[in-house]
Amino acid sequence: MRWEYISQNFIEDQIRKPNLFLDETKLDINYVPEELPHRDKELIALSQLFLILLTQPNLISRRVLITGIIGVGKTVTVKYFGRMILEAAEKREIKIRYLHINCRKERTGYKVLIKIMKSFENNFPNRGLSHQDIIDVLCDMLNRNNLHLVLVLDELNYLIGKNDDLIYTLTRINDESFNTAQRLSLIGIVRNISCLNNLDESTLSTLQRNIISFEKYDKKQIRDILRSRAKVSLKPRVFNSAILEMIAEIVQKKGDMRKSLELLWSSTKIAEAKELKAITPECVRLANNQIIPSNSLGFLKSIKTHKLVLIASILNILKKPDTFNTDISTIQDEYSHFCENIGSPPRSYSQIMNYLHELQNYGIISIKINSRNIKGRKSQISINDYSIKELETSLISILKGRGIYI
Repeated sequence: MRWEYISQNFIEDQIRKPNLFLDETKLDINYVPEELPHRDKELIALSQLFLILLTQPNLISRRVLITGIIGVGKTVTVKYFGRMILEAAEKREIKIRYLHINCRKERTGYKVLIKIMKSFENNFPNRGLSHQDIIDVLCDMLNRNNLHLVLVLDELNYLIGKNDDLIYTLTRINDESFNTAQRLSLIGIVRNISCLNNLDESTLSTLQRNIISFEKYDKKQIRDILRSRAKVSLKPRVFNSAILEMIAEIVQKKGDMRKSLELLWSSTKIAEAKELKAITPECVRLANNQIIPSNSLGFLKSIKTHKLVLIASILNILKKPDTFNTDISTIQDEYSHFCENIGSPPRSYSQIMNYLHELQNYGIISIKINSRNIKGRKSQISINDYSIKELETSLISILKGRGIYI
C-alpha cells in the first residue's frame, strides 16, 4: 500500500471557521473594563479614603483592607480605582505610583519586596540584601523622586502565618521618623477577614481601621455585568438577553462573577467549534459541564421508569433550538404522548408534580416560579447543569435495557 503524506494545518482550519468574538481578552478576569457596574459604593469609599493623597500629598499614609468571597469584583475594583487615582494625580502633577502584587504568586515577603523594587529598577538584584536593606533602598528612592507608592497586596492571606514580618514593616515604615513625608499607602485584599487573627495585635489594629466589604452579586447584577462585557467582547447577535439570563441563573447562588465570565467565554468557544452563528442554550450547558464537570449520570439507573420517561419528555422539549425552559402543562402533554407510545398509562398531575420536585432534588432540573401576581404564577422548568445530548443518550440506553424504546 502506498501512503501519501497529507499536509494539515489545524490552525489555518480554525482561522477559517466563523469568529464570534470582537475581542475575547475582554472576558478575561484580568481585564479592567471602561465601565464597572454595581461597584460605585466601593469606589466612592476608596476615593474618600485616598482623597488626601491628592489634596495634601504625602501628609499621611492610608492602610485599607478589602474583603469578600471569590468572584465579587475585589481585584478589578481596586485596579479600576488605581487607574482613577493615577489619572487624577497626573492632572494635578502629583507623583503617585500604583503597584498591584499578587501574594499567591510571590508567596514570601522577600519576593514581594523584590517585585516592588523591580517595578522601579528591572536590574535590581534578586538576592544579597536583607529585608531592611531593601526597605531602606525603597524609602530612599521614594524620597528622592518625591513619589507616593500605593501598594496593593492581593491575596494577602498567603503572607500571613508564615513568620513573615513584611506586613508589620510596611504598616510602620515611617514610625521612627518624625514630621517626614509619608510615601507609602497599603491596600490589602483578602477573602476572609478571619485570616488576620494570626497577625500581632498592633498590626491587626492598624489594618482594621478601614475595611471595605464586598457583598456577592445578585442575579440582576450578574446579568448587567455580563451584558456590559458581552457588548465589548462579542459580535452583534452572538448573544441575547435569554442567554445572559441563563448564565446568571446558573451562577447566582454563589454570585461568582469569574465563573459567569468564564461561562460566557466557553459558551462562545463551543458555538464557534460547532460553527454556529450564535450561542445556544446547549452551548451554555456544555460549557457549564466543562468548567465544573457534573457528576456521573450513573445514578439515573436507580430512578424508576416513569420518572425517566418524564425526564425524556422534558429533554424532548428543551432540545429544540433556543428553548431555554418550559412549563408544566407542556411537559404533561409531552409526557402523555410518550406514555401512549410505550403503552403505559400516564401518572396523575399530582404525581407528576411530585416527580418534578424529586428531579429538582437530584439536581437534574431547576424549577422557578415566575410571577408578577398570584393569578399569573407559573412554574418554569429548565436544565442548566447537564448537556441535553448526554442526558438523552444515557436515558435511551437505560430505558432500552428495560425493554422500553422511546
